[in-house]
Amino acid sequence: MDQSNFNYYEADNVYGALFFQFPKVLMYGEQYKNLSDTAKLAYMVLKDRLEYSLRNHWVDEEGHVYFIFTNKELENLFNCHNQKVIKIKNELTSAHLLKQKAMHFNPKTKKNEPNRLYLSKLDVKATDVYLRGEDSPKVSQTLATSENVKITPSRETVQSLGTSEN
Repeated sequence: MDQSNFNYYEADNVYGALFFQFPKVLMYGEQYKNLSDTAKLAYMVLKDRLEYSLRNHWVDEEGHVYFIFTNKELENLFNCHNQKVIKIKNELTSAHLLKQKAMHFNPKTKKNEPNRLYLSKLDVKATDVYLRGEDSPKVSQTLATSENVKITPSRETVQSLGTSEN
């Protein structure tokens, strides 16, 4: 590998990296298990927009935070066609995670205003995120004893990683 093109993290820019947070309930929650990966990703992107919405004072008359994210913006973001964006929005709507409010024609701006998108908080139960039901007792057992658990790689693992035992 040509090291001259390697994009190293440097001490002064490590903390500048921004990340999306992926809520565990989207993976483990029974109520969200049928959502596509793209719908889960769309939820995270919309949730990330929450801060932007607040900075822009996108709060309706009832105090609910809304998003303005056009279908075209979502098409560009997910590199897909309008049909897929509509499918994603329908998935999130069916899971009670998204509401759209049509804003129609605004006589002041003489334009059709984009829909307002509202995001619902996730329905999180302890069993969705931590215990994950009776089918995985090792998970709850591990949580109960996590202070005492030591993870030691096996000899095979160490050798397969190509590291020395010293």
